[in-house]
Amino acid sequence: MRWKPRVASRAKERANISFFIFIMFFAVFGVIVLTELLLLERPSPSSRLRFNEDAQGWEGRTETAGEGEGAPPPARAPLDAVWQPVAGTRFRFYVYSAYMERRTVAAVRVVAATKTRGADPVVCRLFMPDNRTITLKARVKPIRENWNLKYSATYVLCLLRDSGVKARDTVGAAISVVAAAAPNRPPTNLLTVLDTDPKSGIEETLHVCVKPFHYSYSRDEWLIEWFELNRLLGANHFYMYNESLSAPVSCLLEHYQKQGLVTLLPWKLPIVSKIEIRTEGQFAAFNDCLYRSMSSAGWLLVIDVDEVILPRRERTLTALLTALRAAYNPPSKAPSAFLFRNAFFYLRWEDDAEAPAPLVTARKTRRWAAPHAIKNRSKYALRPRDAVELGNHFVWELAPGASAVGVPTDRALLHHYRIACEYGGMQCLTVPSTVDRTAHRWAEELMQRVSAEKKQISKVCLAN
Repeated sequence: MRWKPRVASRAKERANISFFIFIMFFAVFGVIVLTELLLLERPSPSSRLRFNEDAQGWEGRTETAGEGEGAPPPARAPLDAVWQPVAGTRFRFYVYSAYMERRTVAAVRVVAATKTRGADPVVCRLFMPDNRTITLKARVKPIRENWNLKYSATYVLCLLRDSGVKARDTVGAAISVVAAAAPNRPPTNLLTVLDTDPKSGIEETLHVCVKPFHYSYSRDEWLIEWFELNRLLGANHFYMYNESLSAPVSCLLEHYQKQGLVTLLPWKLPIVSKIEIRTEGQFAAFNDCLYRSMSSAGWLLVIDVDEVILPRRERTLTALLTALRAAYNPPSKAPSAFLFRNAFFYLRWEDDAEAPAPLVTARKTRRWAAPHAIKNRSKYALRPRDAVELGNHFVWELAPGASAVGVPTDRALLHHYRIACEYGGMQCLTVPSTVDRTAHRWAEELMQRVSAEKKQISKVCLAN
């Protein structure tokens, strides 16, 4: 009977050994997976361009790829406002547009999109009109409002220091962004360098910038009202980005394009919206709009197509902005950006019985009693020449010496005509509210303009 305990003991030993092997298997497997992840995210050790989130957003240790000197430019012509890939990078890297920069640093500033942290190092190849090819050091700087998603709107600064080229001389040249790890690879992108120097006589011009249209945007009737009200308020040009539009809105925008009122740019960024990058890469659009308007706009208004900014005393926004700056003495102390507080005008609230016209802005006059604080849902107008980096609700970076201030609600308010409540449901309709009929000041003239535009648009769009 003594054999029974020995058998039980051996069975227990085998069970312990099996459990130990099981644990060791998963431990080794976990180490392998962790090592693979670390190697995937870590920049190549051969590269000497290192991203660093310091107070400036990046550090400038770079490497110049001398092998590219004298290389001929690509056979095709340079493009503008088209997302083009950067070849040879480990992570997706796209470039959209390029601009002359000489306010903060002598450079070509490229609007791009790539990985938020640990972006691939790149260099820039500049093709000058005199047939010189110059390889420039580059700094990759993510635009700050990226919501900590994997990919971000980005600036690539192609630095002209030690190149012998002045910033002004780059206008009209072509530039490519190339992976530093493969500088001899033929470039897969070529951009035209655009001018940013302000032209004379633009001080009182007001241009409007909006984020990309997506989800086949289809509110054509409201868009006519929005256009015509902003034109009454002094806007004379609009920059828009097309990810997807309905057929009626496409026809409507074509109508305004023919009048010279709209610059409509394609926007097909191959990064997954809201999962990998903030809504359609909208911060790349805002900042492209900033530099695209810089040479021709005295003021740039950054709003969405469900928002308008209405002054309380003046008839136009240009008059308001002029008056706000004139209040500062000396004029050199006047702010370069003005922020407007947001108030929701929910479309689910009842119509105003005193509405003087069948317009959204005339019918929907009930709003939040207490507008949001500055930088929370606010929108803004600014001098483009004095801005470096734009966000959605405020300016992230101004040029040295420039400043931004909030505008009191007794001077102007951002009217936000929102369809749905903020977080679903109907709870937004129970917030304290008040009736605000400021929009009625423009209702009669606006109705006339909307009716006239609808007649013209219907003739063209119905015929198509």
